[in-house]
Amino acid sequence: MHVPVVSVALRVVLGELETLLASAGVVTPEVDAQLLVRSVTGLSRAELLTAANLELGAEQVGVLRGMGERRAEREPLQLILGSVGFRYLEVVVRPGVFVPRPETEVLAGEAVARVPVGGVVVEPCTGTGAIACAVASEAHPGTVVATDLSRAAADLARYNATRCGVGVTVLRGDLLAPVDPGLRGRVDVLVSNPPYVAESELAGLEPEVVEWDPRSALVAGPSGHEVSDRLIAAAGEWLTPGGWLLLEVDERRAAATAARAAAAGLTESGTVADLAGRDRVVVARRPRPHVGKR
Repeated sequence: MHVPVVSVALRVVLGELETLLASAGVVTPEVDAQLLVRSVTGLSRAELLTAANLELGAEQVGVLRGMGERRAEREPLQLILGSVGFRYLEVVVRPGVFVPRPETEVLAGEAVARVPVGGVVVEPCTGTGAIACAVASEAHPGTVVATDLSRAAADLARYNATRCGVGVTVLRGDLLAPVDPGLRGRVDVLVSNPPYVAESELAGLEPEVVEWDPRSALVAGPSGHEVSDRLIAAAGEWLTPGGWLLLEVDERRAAATAARAAAAGLTESGTVADLAGRDRVVVARRPRPHVGKR
């Protein structure tokens, strides 16, 4: 005989979720379980720590167990929750669009720090629009343009820009192809988290990535350099003198990508470490014209 659930103590539900997620190989079962519970109960992190004996109703327990089963199938936590915190914004995420990760907040921060007041920012491969929205929100640019070849991504980026109340123009197309040609030579920051996985590396990625993120947003080609090379080649034409190119790349290719940028004629080429101390962001600059002494 089935006995319906009336209520269950929060600590019991948390314990169930943590055990389920740990057995499924989720790297951070405790953190994920807490975030799931907070999303359903509305409790803050501090409140959760003191609410162990709180009784959850049958509906809440059922929802949480369903969410736990989805996470145990390695569906990304962000997709289950429907949104993700990105710097100071809450960005909506949807299946079929690349999910922004915390490491990319470093890339966005580097862009924010380099945008002059009234400057021009272009972000190819925008995905959810998280970077473009963060830059538009935190800095004082005059123009922010984001592009993506995926219709689903472009639509979501537009939605997030409107939801966040920021001025971002989202265009559908390949890298810089849809951008107004009048911006050639006027871009202060060209920033992108492009596809950078080599085809041979795809199978080794976590299930949350390889089974849920679009392949087109992950794989650049046989070497992993294909898309970043195209952006490096375009930087000299699109950047204003002194403008910055900022790219997120695989840590194993960061030094090589910086060297490729230098070989293409960009200056001040180097790398920036992510939150885990791994070189993941490549920075380079279009040189300013040399002014000789008279």
